[in-house]
Amino acid sequence: MRNNNFRFVDDPKNQNVGLSVKEIQFLQKELNLKFPETFIFYLQNAGKNSNVFSVEKDVGKLKEYQHLLRQELDKEDLLKDEELFCFKYDKEYETHIGIDFESFYFLNLSESNEELKIYLLHDRITNLDWLGYTRELYKEDFIQFINKWTEIKYNTSKKLTIIDIIFMIILVPILIVCFIYEWIRSKF
Repeated sequence: MRNNNFRFVDDPKNQNVGLSVKEIQFLQKELNLKFPETFIFYLQNAGKNSNVFSVEKDVGKLKEYQHLLRQELDKEDLLKDEELFCFKYDKEYETHIGIDFESFYFLNLSESNEELKIYLLHDRITNLDWLGYTRELYKEDFIQFINKWTEIKYNTSKKLTIIDIIFMIILVPILIVCFIYEWIRSKF
């Protein structure tokens, strides 16, 4: 099984809350789907509430999302025979163009579960002057996607520690002395 290296952040004001095994089994049964292990792990840790990327838990809405997604993919003749699971749907009014932009976040359950991919089908402005937009489909590693949004929201990149600073304070003078020594040696 793949290592699930999600970067979950402990935010006291917005805690991650997972779904229970029974809740996940209920969703799978009602939707007649089998979720990949990586997605189950995510749901167990942040399925009820995520401080980075929330997913829908209401079976009625999830069924509606499946239907909407299939309609949109069929218009574009995409992923015809694939088993898909849309777990997030956003609709936002784009004032510049004057229409609703849609975003579908979904998994292709027909793919190998080794490296789970998240798919995003969304509208994107392509030309502001001509009010152009396009519908775009792309996929990305699911864990990297979650970690990227964690980084954006919480700036979780490695920060300097006291040990790093002490090491630099000691190392910089030593390097300076070495450079001066080499310079003097090369002159004489």
